[in-house]
Amino acid sequence: MEIGWRHVLAGVAALFILFLLVKMRPARRRRDTLSADVQAARERARRATTPRERAEALCDAGVHALRGGRRVTAAVGFFVRAMRADPTSARTIEVTSGALAKRRPRLLEKILWRRLAVLPWDGDHRDAARAAAIGLRDLYRREIRDRNRAEIMRKLSDSFG
Repeated sequence: MEIGWRHVLAGVAALFILFLLVKMRPARRRRDTLSADVQAARERARRATTPRERAEALCDAGVHALRGGRRVTAAVGFFVRAMRADPTSARTIEVTSGALAKRRPRLLEKILWRRLAVLPWDGDHRDAARAAAIGLRDLYRREIRDRNRAEIMRKLSDSFG
Protein backbone atom coordinates (compact mmCIF):
# COMPACT_ATOMS: atom_id res chain seq x y z
CA MET A 1 0.00 0.00 0.00
CA GLU A 2 1.25 3.40 -0.95
CA ILE A 3 1.14 6.39 1.44
CA GLY A 4 -0.39 9.32 -0.38
CA TRP A 5 -0.40 12.97 0.42
CA ARG A 6 -3.80 12.67 2.11
CA HIS A 7 -2.43 10.17 4.62
CA VAL A 8 0.54 12.41 5.37
CA LEU A 9 -1.77 15.41 5.78
CA ALA A 10 -4.03 13.46 8.14
CA GLY A 11 -0.99 12.37 10.21
CA VAL A 12 0.32 15.94 10.47
CA ALA A 13 -3.17 17.18 11.45
CA ALA A 14 -3.40 14.50 14.16
CA LEU A 15 0.03 15.47 15.55
CA PHE A 16 -0.98 19.13 15.53
CA ILE A 17 -4.18 18.39 17.44
CA LEU A 18 -2.19 16.35 19.96
CA PHE A 19 0.26 19.24 20.34
CA LEU A 20 -2.61 21.68 20.96
CA LEU A 21 -4.15 19.39 23.56
CA VAL A 22 -0.87 19.16 25.46
CA LYS A 23 -0.26 22.92 25.33
CA MET A 24 -3.80 23.94 26.25
CA ARG A 25 -4.29 21.65 29.22
CA PRO A 26 -5.20 23.42 32.45
CA ALA A 27 -2.23 24.63 34.44
CA ARG A 28 -1.60 23.13 37.84
CA ARG A 29 -1.65 25.51 40.75
CA ARG A 30 1.65 25.92 42.55
CA ARG A 31 0.25 27.50 45.69
CA ASP A 32 0.97 24.37 47.69
CA THR A 33 4.72 24.86 47.17
CA LEU A 34 4.77 28.13 49.11
CA SER A 35 6.16 27.72 52.58
CA ALA A 36 4.14 28.27 55.70
CA ASP A 37 6.08 31.48 56.41
CA VAL A 38 5.13 32.91 53.01
CA GLN A 39 1.49 31.96 53.47
CA ALA A 40 1.44 33.53 56.94
CA ALA A 41 2.94 36.76 55.58
CA ARG A 42 0.38 36.81 52.77
CA GLU A 43 -2.41 36.39 55.30
CA ARG A 44 -0.97 39.29 57.34
CA ALA A 45 -0.98 41.38 54.14
CA ARG A 46 -4.64 40.55 53.55
CA ARG A 47 -5.57 41.54 57.12
CA ALA A 48 -3.47 44.73 57.18
CA THR A 49 -5.35 47.92 57.85
CA THR A 50 -2.74 50.45 56.73
CA PRO A 51 -0.63 50.57 53.57
CA ARG A 52 2.54 50.48 55.68
CA GLU A 53 1.52 47.23 57.42
CA ARG A 54 0.55 45.67 54.10
CA ALA A 55 3.88 46.65 52.52
CA GLU A 56 5.83 45.22 55.45
CA ALA A 57 3.93 41.93 55.29
CA LEU A 58 4.49 41.68 51.53
CA CYS A 59 8.21 42.37 52.01
CA ASP A 60 8.34 39.59 54.59
CA ALA A 61 6.64 37.26 52.12
CA GLY A 62 9.24 38.17 49.49
CA VAL A 63 12.14 37.52 51.85
CA HIS A 64 10.67 34.16 52.91
CA ALA A 65 10.06 33.20 49.27
CA LEU A 66 13.73 33.87 48.50
CA ARG A 67 14.96 31.69 51.36
CA GLY A 68 14.19 28.54 49.43
CA GLY A 69 16.05 29.91 46.45
CA ARG A 70 13.59 28.62 43.88
CA ARG A 71 10.83 31.21 44.16
CA VAL A 72 12.57 34.30 42.77
CA THR A 73 9.64 35.24 40.55
CA ALA A 74 7.20 35.01 43.45
CA ALA A 75 9.54 37.08 45.62
CA VAL A 76 9.82 39.78 42.97
CA GLY A 77 6.04 39.87 42.73
CA PHE A 78 5.75 40.34 46.48
CA PHE A 79 8.35 43.12 46.47
CA VAL A 80 6.68 45.00 43.61
CA ARG A 81 3.28 44.68 45.29
CA ALA A 82 4.82 46.05 48.50
CA MET A 83 6.18 49.06 46.64
CA ARG A 84 2.76 49.71 45.13
CA ALA A 85 1.00 49.25 48.47
CA ASP A 86 3.04 52.00 50.12
CA PRO A 87 4.72 54.18 47.48
CA THR A 88 6.13 56.55 50.10
CA SER A 89 8.09 53.86 51.95
CA ALA A 90 11.85 53.82 51.52
CA ARG A 91 12.03 50.66 53.64
CA THR A 92 10.37 48.49 50.97
CA ILE A 93 12.94 49.60 48.42
CA GLU A 94 15.81 48.96 50.83
CA VAL A 95 14.54 45.45 51.62
CA THR A 96 14.11 44.71 47.91
CA SER A 97 17.60 45.96 47.12
CA GLY A 98 19.14 43.94 49.92
CA ALA A 99 17.34 40.76 48.94
CA LEU A 100 17.88 40.85 45.17
CA ALA A 101 21.25 42.58 44.73
CA LYS A 102 23.41 39.44 44.86
CA ARG A 103 21.00 36.99 43.21
CA ARG A 104 19.45 39.00 40.39
CA PRO A 105 21.21 42.35 39.90
CA ARG A 106 19.81 42.98 36.39
CA LEU A 107 16.28 42.31 37.55
CA LEU A 108 16.76 44.61 40.52
CA GLU A 109 18.11 47.29 38.19
CA LYS A 110 14.96 47.11 36.09
CA ILE A 111 12.71 47.25 39.16
CA LEU A 112 14.50 50.28 40.61
CA TRP A 113 14.51 52.19 37.33
CA ARG A 114 10.78 51.61 36.97
CA ARG A 115 10.26 52.71 40.56
CA LEU A 116 12.16 55.95 39.88
CA ALA A 117 10.11 56.53 36.74
CA VAL A 118 6.71 56.28 38.44
CA LEU A 119 7.49 58.09 41.70
CA PRO A 120 7.04 61.82 42.00
CA TRP A 121 10.29 63.22 43.34
CA ASP A 122 8.79 65.63 45.82
CA GLY A 123 6.87 65.65 49.05
CA ASP A 124 6.17 62.33 50.72
CA HIS A 125 7.79 60.31 47.94
CA ARG A 126 11.21 61.96 48.27
CA ASP A 127 12.58 59.29 50.65
CA ALA A 128 11.45 56.45 48.39
CA ALA A 129 13.00 58.09 45.32
CA ARG A 130 16.22 58.66 47.25
CA ALA A 131 16.25 55.00 48.36
CA ALA A 132 15.82 53.87 44.74
CA ALA A 133 18.70 56.11 43.64
CA ILE A 134 20.91 54.79 46.45
CA GLY A 135 19.96 51.21 45.54
CA LEU A 136 20.98 51.84 41.93
CA ARG A 137 24.18 53.54 43.06
CA ASP A 138 25.17 50.55 45.19
CA LEU A 139 24.20 48.17 42.41
CA TYR A 140 26.39 50.00 39.92
CA ARG A 141 29.27 50.14 42.38
CA ARG A 142 29.31 46.44 43.25
CA GLU A 143 27.34 43.96 41.17
CA ILE A 144 27.06 45.61 37.75
CA ARG A 145 30.17 47.81 37.99
CA ASP A 146 29.56 50.93 35.99
CA ARG A 147 31.37 53.90 37.50
CA ASN A 148 29.61 56.51 35.40
CA ARG A 149 26.14 55.34 36.33
CA ALA A 150 27.19 54.97 39.96
CA GLU A 151 28.40 58.57 39.98
CA ILE A 152 25.18 59.82 38.41
CA MET A 153 23.12 57.94 40.98
CA ARG A 154 25.32 59.34 43.77
CA LYS A 155 24.67 62.88 42.55
CA LEU A 156 20.96 62.16 42.20
CA SER A 157 20.69 60.73 45.71
CA ASP A 158 22.62 63.70 47.11
CA SER A 159 20.23 66.10 45.39
CA PHE A 160 17.33 64.58 47.31
CA GLY A 161 18.98 65.80 50.50
